[in-house]
Amino acid sequence: MTAGKEARLSFIVDYDDPQAGLVRKYQLSYYSTDNTIEMHDIKNRRMFLKRCNYPQVKPSDLYQGATITVYSRKLLVTGYADAATAQVYNLESSRGLVVVPPGSFDDVGKVLTGLQGAGLRVKNLNTLRLTAGEAAELDPGVSDSWHTDTLVAIEVIGSDPQGKWEALEKRAGYGTWFNVDPDFFFGRGSARLDRSSATLENCTLCIVKPHAVKAAGGHIITDILAQGFEISAIKMINLSAADACDFLEVYKGVLPEYTRLVEHLSSGPCWVMEVRGENPVGDFRELCGPHDPDIAKVLRPTTLRSKYGTTRVENAVHCTDLPEDGVTEADFFFNLLRPMSA
Repeated sequence: MTAGKEARLSFIVDYDDPQAGLVRKYQLSYYSTDNTIEMHDIKNRRMFLKRCNYPQVKPSDLYQGATITVYSRKLLVTGYADAATAQVYNLESSRGLVVVPPGSFDDVGKVLTGLQGAGLRVKNLNTLRLTAGEAAELDPGVSDSWHTDTLVAIEVIGSDPQGKWEALEKRAGYGTWFNVDPDFFFGRGSARLDRSSATLENCTLCIVKPHAVKAAGGHIITDILAQGFEISAIKMINLSAADACDFLEVYKGVLPEYTRLVEHLSSGPCWVMEVRGENPVGDFRELCGPHDPDIAKVLRPTTLRSKYGTTRVENAVHCTDLPEDGVTEADFFFNLLRPMSA
C-alpha cells in the first residue's frame, strides 16, 4: 500500500481492445496523497499512462469486479496488484442481494438511498419478472405475486452488507434480504441476466448520469415516482465510449459540449429507466427542466436538473426530447444493449 512514503493502492485491470481483438492487462495505481493515478502495461513492462490527476476515479470505484472508464477506455478491475491493497479491499468487498418485492416498487428510491447512505455500493440493478419455478428457487415461501409482477433486484457490495441492511430494514421496513448468491440474477450465464420488465410502449427514457448515481440516484427515482410517473423498467449499465457516441450522435454539432457529454456518460455506471405516463415524453421533459442547471435553478427550481445538476454536462439526467423518440431510446438500452453490463 506504500510507494516510498506515499499511500498507494494497486490494481490489475483489463482493457478489451476492440481494434486489436485482444485483452490488454495493466497495473493501475491510485495515490491517495494527491488523488492521482498511473498505469503500467504489464506485458510490455512500460509506462502506459503517466501519473496524473483524474478526479472521475475514486477509491470507492476501485474494487474487484468494478468497471471504470479512464480516458474513454473501459477497464475491468480483475484483481489486486499487491497484498496490502487486497487486505484493504477484501474487508470492503462482501456481496449481498436485496430484492424489492412486487407491490413495494414505490419504495425503491428510498431503498437505494438507504443502501448508499449506509456506505454500500450498488453493483447491479435490474427490474424483471420471475417464473414460478424461479421464484420458488429463490425462496419457496414467497407469494404468487413474485412471479406475476415486477420486482427489483439489487446487488450491493461493501463491508458487512447484511448487517447494514438489517439495521436499515429495521428502521424503514421495506425490501427483503436474501442469503443467496447475487449471481442468481447477475451471474454470467444466468437466464435472468438480460431479462427486463420494459414494455417499449407509450414511454420515455431517463438516464441518471454517473455523477448523479453516486450523489442522488435514489432521490431522483423517489422524485419521479412522487410526481405520478410509472417507472416500468430500471437497469444499471456501463456504457462504452462507442455506445455513448451512438446514442448521443443526434447532438453532435448541435451541443458544444457533445464530446464531454460522451465522456461523462461513459465514465461510470448509469441507471437507465423506462418511464410511462399519459404524455410521457413531454411531461417528463418538464419534470427534468432546462438542460443548463443554472438556468433551471432560476426558471424551474423544483426540476430534477435544478435540484441535482451542477453543469451542462453533469446535469443529473438525460431525457427524451421528441415524442417520436421515446420508444426508440428505450429500445436502445433495454433491447439492443444486451446482455446487461455489470
